[in-house]
Amino acid sequence: MSRETARLSQQQVADWHKKVLSYAHLVERWTKYFWGINRHYLYSFEDLEQTVWYILMCGLREFDGRGNEEKFLHQYIRNKCVSIFVYKRKPPKCTDAPFTPLRMDYVSPDDSNQINALFYSEWED
Repeated sequence: MSRETARLSQQQVADWHKKVLSYAHLVERWTKYFWGINRHYLYSFEDLEQTVWYILMCGLREFDGRGNEEKFLHQYIRNKCVSIFVYKRKPPKCTDAPFTPLRMDYVSPDDSNQINALFYSEWED
């Protein structure tokens, strides 16, 4: 990789980082909102916050340039969080690993085979 390419990719990473951090107010708002409603079902505030950051980054990737980006992200985060908490779905683009801020008592039974394989496989003969 040439120095110019490395410099370009470093600049792209810096721009992406700056863009993601510019929406910190949305992450803070939705994290506090959902923590107030669902705190008894969640592991921790930090896990919820990490999940909302992840959803924000997925939303930035899915935004197609039409309309207002902030309004899109506002609805995207809200809808994805509701699908996680109400319908016990996994976060977007998260198909190969059971990743959820919900306590195990509240995970959907549809995912129980994957979760059992992940957590209890070492005791199987």
